[in-house]
Amino acid sequence: MTAGSVEVADKLAHPDEVSRAHHAVRRAIMRGELRAGDPLSQVELARQLGVSRGPLREALRILQREGFIQQESQHRARVAAFSDDDLDELYAMRISLEALAVGIAVPRMTEEHLHRIDQLLDEMDEKARTGDVEQWECPHEAFHRALVHPSGPRLERELALLSDHATRYRMAFVTWNPLEWQAGTSEQHHKIAEAVRARDPEAAALALANHLGRTALVVLSMASPTFEPVRVRRALSAVCGP
Repeated sequence: MTAGSVEVADKLAHPDEVSRAHHAVRRAIMRGELRAGDPLSQVELARQLGVSRGPLREALRILQREGFIQQESQHRARVAAFSDDDLDELYAMRISLEALAVGIAVPRMTEEHLHRIDQLLDEMDEKARTGDVEQWECPHEAFHRALVHPSGPRLERELALLSDHATRYRMAFVTWNPLEWQAGTSEQHHKIAEAVRARDPEAAALALANHLGRTALVVLSMASPTFEPVRVRRALSAVCGP
């Protein structure tokens, strides 16, 4: 097959196969099944996923744009590496943007939005009580996305991607019992929800920024105890004051 016919095949890759391959590889990266720095064999991945090379190549291009893999050559790629600076920058961006977004979203929320947030909090609490760690992540992710839902589609898209990268770091570096982590953040989540229900955008932004800041500092302290998170502290200062 010529190079030109490969390009045509890529463009004609079935969207369902591309989506399936993208989801599967992304999930494996986020859960640490594919670790930071691991080389990716297109042949092996295609075999494991049961897809042809064209859809897999397109899925890997999407993952590269999202920042989950690093392309080294046309046929070689590896899982994106972790770095202290990237983690610092990631959480600083999330603190700034998510606080902005929740401040915009709160005045626009309907009773249906508020009910959804309460439902997700209850689900998080229930999963924490039963010890279902992996399932706790589902309502937790949905809770943060619900907080910013009415803020605008571009903000939502950017924050969803930042949140996924943050989850990847958190799952890699938070080494204590995940249930202890959930218990430690439960009060923070409820405080954010209380400010949202009170229709107080400033209090909601402040509570959310403090929650993300605490999470960032814990993860950074575990990833690199001597690293000074200048960006995170700057972002917190901008939202919360000195």
